[in-house]
Amino acid sequence: MGFACFVKSKYSFKNKIKIFQAWVKINIKSIFLARLLRLPIKEENILGYKISAFNYDSIKFLFEEIFFKSHYFVELKNKKPVIFDCGANIGVASVFFKWMYPESEIFAFEPDKNTFELLKKNIIQNRLENVSLFNFALTDKEGKIDFFTDSLKQGSLTMSENSGRTPSDQKILVDSACLSGIIRKKSVERIDLIKMDIEGSEKKVMEDLYKNNQLGIVSNFIVEYHHKIARQKSALGEFLLIFEKNNFEYQINTGGSLGGFSDKFQDILIYASREINFI
Repeated sequence: MGFACFVKSKYSFKNKIKIFQAWVKINIKSIFLARLLRLPIKEENILGYKISAFNYDSIKFLFEEIFFKSHYFVELKNKKPVIFDCGANIGVASVFFKWMYPESEIFAFEPDKNTFELLKKNIIQNRLENVSLFNFALTDKEGKIDFFTDSLKQGSLTMSENSGRTPSDQKILVDSACLSGIIRKKSVERIDLIKMDIEGSEKKVMEDLYKNNQLGIVSNFIVEYHHKIARQKSALGEFLLIFEKNNFEYQINTGGSLGGFSDKFQDILIYASREINFI
């Protein structure tokens, strides 16, 4: 499925060659150096960008999801877009957006302190300009919240304010913020894209933006919706209704079928836009 997504992606032929070459290199290093020889590789050069991580497996996974499978590929009308990277982790998505749109302005959010330090390092060492970093968890209130992490897996992609999202043995206290408040404080008048992967807090953030009448300044969303975390009651319809009420068209990618009825967790990618006509 990943290779099929890559072949069908809208990258130029030249960029497809570059990404495929990087994919081959990363997979060879992952198999022979990181796994067989167990070398502690924590850096990689991706398309001219130096990426530092906690381990090589995370570099491989993030590269394949973001660059190779092009989960965050979007053709924006504005060549100098304002992009919000909500749930930035170590910053690979922010690097991707800068690769796609070098003149973009990016606001990146990551709550975990250690992961945030790597995010900051990746932005600085690649000399990425017009990138603002925020060490906050995005939710529906400002202050402090409990945040669940995995002490055995730094930078885990399932860190969350929801204890059911991660096999957590560690609870920490982090600063929290409302995205609506950040938008007001920074006097942001338009947002070309909000990428949101915040491990179960997406409904709270969207409802906060809706309540504060800020969805009108957003043109596009790419949201990873976390369906049935710890067998929660289904609420996808309520989430999608926010887009429908605010004149967004959307498409949904579930990454395959579970086959019949199931009470299992699903990652669902939602692409919502005012600019792109999906009809």
